Amino acid sequence: MKNAKHIVCCNVDVAVIGGGPAGVCAALAVAQNGCKVVLVTDRPVLGGNSSSEIRVWTRGAVGSGNLMAEEMGIWGRLKLENLYRNFDANPVFWDDVLLDAVLQQPNLQLELNTEIDEVKLAGQCIEKVAGTQQGSEKRFEITAKYFIDATGDGVIGQLAGVSQVDDSVNNSTLGNSILFNTCKEDHPIKYVAPHYAYNFQQIESILGHGGRVISENMGGSDCWWFEYGGLQDTIGDSQDIALELRRMALGVWNYIKNSGHYNADNYTLEWIGSIPGKRESRRMKTEYVLTEQDIIQNKRFPDGAFYGGWYIDSHPSGGFADTEEDNCKQRPVQVYQIPLRCLYQRTVPNLLFAGRNIGIERGAFFSSRVMNTCALAGQVAGTLATICARQNKVPCDLMQTEVTDVIHQLQRDDMFIPDVPFYVPGDSARNANITASSCLSTNKNKPNGKLMPLDHGGYVVFPGVCGKVEVKVFSENTQQLYGAMSSAMLPNHYDEDTMGTPIVWQLEAGEQTISVDVPKQSVGKFVMLQIQPAQGVKIFLANVEHTGIICGEQESPEINEPIICYKNSGEHIYDTSNLSNGWNRPWGQPNQWCADPDDENPWLLFTWEKAIEINHIKFFLDPDLSMELPSSRASHWQASHLYYPRTSMPPHLIKEFIIEAEKADGNWKVIAHISENYQRLVDIMADEKITTQKLRIRFIKTWGGSPAIYSIHIV
Repeated sequence: MKNAKHIVCCNVDVAVIGGGPAGVCAALAVAQNGCKVVLVTDRPVLGGNSSSEIRVWTRGAVGSGNLMAEEMGIWGRLKLENLYRNFDANPVFWDDVLLDAVLQQPNLQLELNTEIDEVKLAGQCIEKVAGTQQGSEKRFEITAKYFIDATGDGVIGQLAGVSQVDDSVNNSTLGNSILFNTCKEDHPIKYVAPHYAYNFQQIESILGHGGRVISENMGGSDCWWFEYGGLQDTIGDSQDIALELRRMALGVWNYIKNSGHYNADNYTLEWIGSIPGKRESRRMKTEYVLTEQDIIQNKRFPDGAFYGGWYIDSHPSGGFADTEEDNCKQRPVQVYQIPLRCLYQRTVPNLLFAGRNIGIERGAFFSSRVMNTCALAGQVAGTLATICARQNKVPCDLMQTEVTDVIHQLQRDDMFIPDVPFYVPGDSARNANITASSCLSTNKNKPNGKLMPLDHGGYVVFPGVCGKVEVKVFSENTQQLYGAMSSAMLPNHYDEDTMGTPIVWQLEAGEQTISVDVPKQSVGKFVMLQIQPAQGVKIFLANVEHTGIICGEQESPEINEPIICYKNSGEHIYDTSNLSNGWNRPWGQPNQWCADPDDENPWLLFTWEKAIEINHIKFFLDPDLSMELPSSRASHWQASHLYYPRTSMPPHLIKEFIIEAEKADGNWKVIAHISENYQRLVDIMADEKITTQKLRIRFIKTWGGSPAIYSIHIV
């Protein structure tokens, strides 16, 4: 018989501890950049709070109103994979999307069910970590050059002696939550509650306070307010917190089933989490600690490496037991930079942090803690670790030129950094003459037969160019329409701080246009018209989608496109110059080439004065960055979530295309034929160097709209 525990030694470049969104993205970033990495997690599945064990849906900048700001990069690739494979957003299949991505990486070793409980230092640096794998009776000893703590709880940092950010009041934190899912059957189903569940009187005492609402068809993240533990130790008291949450959750279900207040006879509890989702525990002290004022003031950093954009979203530490304070206070913010220095420190210089435990002041943490932002932090930490490995340096010793290398690598891997354009060294696309079969016009739209009412107010967003812009509306009677005009590089339609300059339009009964003159300071930005409630006034909706031309009702997540007309200019907003302008997504302008919808055989042609050599072509396509891509969702969700689901694959995303190079004899050679594509970033390496003066791309199919591309890089 084997020994009860036997030692397994592992030696890698980078060890990532924690298998949530941050850990998965960190490990994938390391592996894809050519270093050996081990990913260790104490759970049997990947995904952390988003996994099928806990089932919190992933959200970020778009969910809080930031238009065109959906998180991409490695996380975006995983979300698009999930959209393609798992369109109904089943959390069980999300687990497999993550597992499949990890197992495909030859440089990546995965160890599930393994809890790291020991850290050994050599001087200031971590030499190795060790932990036990449940079930296998193995004790892992992992030696690495760099360690990434993506545990959420800062476990590795705590064991290594890194200080915490200590700015909470009376040691209070955000609490934990437990979720459940319901389903309706075709027959009555009895429910008999366990003795430990809260009774009716206890449930009634907590209902109705600050959004604590229940219904028979609630499920998934509707249960976010099942929150408890913020006045306890969310780590040390985790088992007691979990049990109390289960008492309360099953008490809620018993109340729904048996109080007589709900039409719940045929409903049953399909699933209840056995592990609560944790919001807050330790935050580690790093070289820079991001503050709430940094977010509000939109501070820019020389090492800005990724971004956040969720609300400053605070909850009472008492959770459901707090009947005095509203359950949730959400302040919208613009997208903001987060610097590299929030991920590392000098105390243990080869240890990096990723996820919710990075260096963040509590007020800023209320925004940065959501999983989309945590995932971006993971990609940044993994990329930083690999570049440190190449330079044989620790992060705090990198020179500014090396920090810039990290940022450029992140951008090449589709990391968006607000205010920071990027150019690929040696990119031949920048000096090519680019022509197209057609370009989308801003003024060809026709009504699609639908109108958006302004009974509760609304907004219109469009790219700002010099001249007058008109929006087509209908009014049932003569009245004045009130609004305000502002501009931003990316607008947030929930942010009341951006109301801007007041405008009054005089309306007559019937169809007409309202117009604005775009001020000089708004040219090169997105203009937003916030329109006050007006009974009987509606905006005409268009039959063709233009990136960056958006309208919506106040406090609604659904977005549409208004019919607008640029009177003096604007015809070239979607032309080929965008393909090499340094932006691979909207920022100030759409930054996109799009074909005309009537173009039956769209193509792009790159021509150079002299022949060039081509090894590598990279495309950044359009996955509709104003629509959320959550990891999962329940079949029903409350309107208060302000979530609007996708009903199809991204229509402008290119599904099939052919790349051809002209040979010396004038004939065309196919370099690549891409089919069944569903990703935004398409990376093509040529089998051999291609010498040509002309490169042609023919677009065969999209997922429903006209082909659209943000940028193409040719090296």
